[in-house]
Amino acid sequence: MISLPKNWIKQNELDQGDEILLDISNDIIKIIPKKYTEKHRIVRAVVNNIPKYDENFLRRFIIALYIQGLDEIILQDKLLSPKIVEMISRIARGVIGMEVIDASGGKVVLRSLTTAEFDVEGVLRRMSQIISGMMDSIIDCIRINDRDGLKEIPKHEEDTDRLYLLAVRLENRRIRDIMSPSKWSEMRHILGMRIAAKVLEEIADALVDFSENLYSHENYEDIAERYVETLPSVNDVFDRVMVAYLNSDLERANEAIDMADELENELLSKLKEKDALLIYPLVDICRKIKGIGEIAINRSVREMIT
Repeated sequence: MISLPKNWIKQNELDQGDEILLDISNDIIKIIPKKYTEKHRIVRAVVNNIPKYDENFLRRFIIALYIQGLDEIILQDKLLSPKIVEMISRIARGVIGMEVIDASGGKVVLRSLTTAEFDVEGVLRRMSQIISGMMDSIIDCIRINDRDGLKEIPKHEEDTDRLYLLAVRLENRRIRDIMSPSKWSEMRHILGMRIAAKVLEEIADALVDFSENLYSHENYEDIAERYVETLPSVNDVFDRVMVAYLNSDLERANEAIDMADELENELLSKLKEKDALLIYPLVDICRKIKGIGEIAINRSVREMIT
């Protein structure tokens, strides 16, 4: 038990029974009235020893930390080099509101500077506006025969990606603020399972599309043989990502995403018009496998910081 200064109690208009929070950081403990939590409390996580240093993994890892709704992310690693610090800075610039505020002594500190300025509904509204604008732009390009104009569409999609990550981050913050830490972790786990279940259902649908299109193909006997080796490869990557998800295996999830990405590119490189109805369902499955991999990474990172 501790005694609090009377002047501080009066200044903050606290009564007997009001809740206060402890913000513990190394050797310092801050006492904060709960009603001022949003204004004063910093939610931070410290990660010791980065598992891998390649840029693809670092991007997935930092984004998984970002969407947890943390105000401050401290990465500590004795092997941090200027090159790795620059990669981390570049990744941070790719999301909304995250900046590197310190990079010294084997430590990189990323701080969110804009969390309070956004709301989930506003972010979703802006995403819908961008998507509507993308469709209008495509229609205009077709009407005026501006083929080069279609090259600009992906730039707008990059904005929706950044806003999507911000929306997930804000949703996590909202859940964190209204629940106890144990309940917050449980809720995020349930939501992750719900999304994973939906993705699995969509993979099953894609397999139905593939089998029906194969069955009805006019050159069934000739073309079916081509997929005898392809399908086991898809199945292998799928098995790997599910093991990673069910075991919260960060590195295995990262490997499965890379494998699915490589397989997707291989399928697209072999695409022929007559095979389109067979190739596209498999490409769709590869993309959904990558989605499960991202859920697995998010789950693993969440368990690291809670």
